[in-house]
Amino acid sequence: MTCLAPSFSTELAHRLAAGAPLPAADLAELFRLAEPPTPEADTLRHGLQAHLLARTLEHARTNTAFYRRDPAYHHWRPQGTGGAPFLDGLPAIDRAQVVAHHGEILATDVTLRSICHTSGTTGTPLDVYKSFEECRFIADYFNAMFEPLRRMLPSLPLSLSFPNNYHGVPLPMPGLGMGFVGGVTDDTLILDARRLIDTPYALPGHDSRIRFLSGLGHHVLLFTSWLQECGVDPASYGFGAVSVTGGYMAPQWMGFLRESWKCPVNNRFTLTETVGGASRLYDRDRFVVDPFLIMEALAPDDDTAIASGIGRLAITNLHPFVQMQPLIRYLTGDLVRWITPPLGRPQFDFLGKQKNCLRDPFAAAPSWLVFSAVLNDILSDIPDINVYDWFSNVRVVHDRSVGSLPLIAVSSQTDEDGGLTIVLDIELRYAPATRRARLAEIERTIVERLRATPDTTLAIRLDEGRVRLRIDYKAPGQLRSPIVIKI
Repeated sequence: MTCLAPSFSTELAHRLAAGAPLPAADLAELFRLAEPPTPEADTLRHGLQAHLLARTLEHARTNTAFYRRDPAYHHWRPQGTGGAPFLDGLPAIDRAQVVAHHGEILATDVTLRSICHTSGTTGTPLDVYKSFEECRFIADYFNAMFEPLRRMLPSLPLSLSFPNNYHGVPLPMPGLGMGFVGGVTDDTLILDARRLIDTPYALPGHDSRIRFLSGLGHHVLLFTSWLQECGVDPASYGFGAVSVTGGYMAPQWMGFLRESWKCPVNNRFTLTETVGGASRLYDRDRFVVDPFLIMEALAPDDDTAIASGIGRLAITNLHPFVQMQPLIRYLTGDLVRWITPPLGRPQFDFLGKQKNCLRDPFAAAPSWLVFSAVLNDILSDIPDINVYDWFSNVRVVHDRSVGSLPLIAVSSQTDEDGGLTIVLDIELRYAPATRRARLAEIERTIVERLRATPDTTLAIRLDEGRVRLRIDYKAPGQLRSPIVIKI
């Protein structure tokens, strides 16, 4: 690992503030140097982010009608020097605003290459425009990032991915070696996916076997479980890593993948609207933010950034990684527990979609009764609960439920005495009347774990009698309320 002299980071930060845009390869090398959790690397990373933020704002003001007409983007000046960029004073925007003003947000100085889109499971669907210019930059940047590793490898790796087909034209991303594309959503695809990882290849300069697997979390989980149904030990493939993305994954399922493949399992927090995101740390269920975008946690009721605690996640895409559709302080709709370590990049615990988390109406300060991600963690450990059938077309798999989300609905209602009743509807795999003792045991588990959730007030409110928790069990197919399909 290259060590930075203290003077290097400070001097470079000053030069960046007054210099011309950096080529992709130079920027990749600098961000690589900014990775270690050291004071020098932090200074370098903050300088790079401040430099790119200034470019982002100038580009947005100059080339989009949306940012040009708002005085806030013209009058804003960075606050403080040397630390992480501080964006307070800039407005936060949400998806509804972006959809309503979509044409005005698009930059006029670049050329449209492709359109992807959000799936609509977390709100109004949003088209995301990508330009030729940013796609070329992204390819150059990540090729430069991978080049030192390529030079170290005796042969280039082969990988298999199960791509996300719900979001339109994907952003082309370079990789280390040769990539194969497969799927698991019908019998032909999943059988062919196994054929691909069973096959030896003779590709010049490459490994002879696929050694890396990536895809949507529930796709990789189903594939992993199916291999074991077939009597195959996934670890026998000797994979170097498995990578999953596309939705929150409960710790139980992360552990299942690690135990099955006996290799590192990478879990990425990403959005269609952004380039980059965050990576789940290996030793805990916490995410560390990528260095080439800016993430913040904003206070629950205003647009002030917080250093720690519960807040709303906001992302600023940095130019030149995103050019045609700049998003500055874009609210993702997620609640997070934000952590600013003494050294290194910011971190967060994902707590759930804000609309799925229950806020405490009796608290003077913003507080929560239930976080949806924690509820999902609890219910994912209970095999009695029925799950969403993602894979109804896959007949060769005996258990198609592996990795799918529990069938639940969460609501609340104000009672005549002014109290609040939380209603948790849960669909079971069997008729509730047939296993009453088991359901009493499940209810105790759910209530105990919800009460023990850090940074919630549920236990206090239950003890006060101001909040009641009712669990209604449903037979298979009986749940009619809108279910939670995005944690």
